[in-house]
Amino acid sequence: MQIDYELTQDDFTQSFVAHRNRNAFSKWLIRLLMSFAIFVAAILALWLILRPDAQETKNLIPFFGLVLMWVALLWGLPRWSARRQFLKQPGAQGQRAVLMDELGVHWRWNGGSSDIAWKNYVRALEARKQFLLYTSPACFNIIPKRALTPERLLELRAILKQNIPV
Repeated sequence: MQIDYELTQDDFTQSFVAHRNRNAFSKWLIRLLMSFAIFVAAILALWLILRPDAQETKNLIPFFGLVLMWVALLWGLPRWSARRQFLKQPGAQGQRAVLMDELGVHWRWNGGSSDIAWKNYVRALEARKQFLLYTSPACFNIIPKRALTPERLLELRAILKQNIPV
């Protein structure tokens, strides 16, 4: 099976988010902590609106700043990091081709190539918009779903299920 595509900055961003949310624990922990922080900040803001006190407001400003910074980091850091990596990595830009056969996966891109045997893949993750093929717990290659027809999507799922451990 051969797939031809070109990665975009959005592919990188979505893959970083999918990697961060790769297991249910980390996905829901981040969501719960962010929701809790926003909830506490909203309650405190409401309390300050109903019972205005200049000293209490001054005391809570660092807390609101911390919550705002924390939410910005959790939401924005993957997007910023993906954008930065995409723009500073010439090999990520341009046409790519991936060929999967019985020996492994053969990657070709503008300026390079790589042949990786199936035994070197430790995991495959299907996200909403792409597949991530892991050669280590944190290193992955991206195959965007937009490059696949529905029939080819089924074929790719079957190949990955057959060759990469769940």
